[in-house]
Amino acid sequence: MNIHIAGAGGGEVTGSAYYVQTDRACVLVDCGQFQGKRESEKFNRWKPPKRIKLDAVAITHAHLDHTGRLPLLAQKGHRVPVYATPATIEMTSLILRDSAHILAADAARKNRKLARAG
Repeated sequence: MNIHIAGAGGGEVTGSAYYVQTDRACVLVDCGQFQGKRESEKFNRWKPPKRIKLDAVAITHAHLDHTGRLPLLAQKGHRVPVYATPATIEMTSLILRDSAHILAADAARKNRKLARAG
């Protein structure tokens, strides 16, 4: 078995993601968003390579620092089962929708500010 830390590392405590590879399967445990310092934002632009073998994702709990980069997997074409408790799935869905709404509102506000600045 090989375990690769694909998130929380390098002095960060958020962005949890562990790629676990065995002879039978490759599973990503958590796919979290980095939060906190502005410098952490660059890690959220991480795009999972399309060529990696990925059989499933297991989510430990619904916090954004364990689920926030799940949309990047889908964007990159990884359509795999996501395993979690029913409550975690429900909360993750709510949290990701809320996060998308907040990001869209922030982007609109920044665009208006840039337009006014000319």
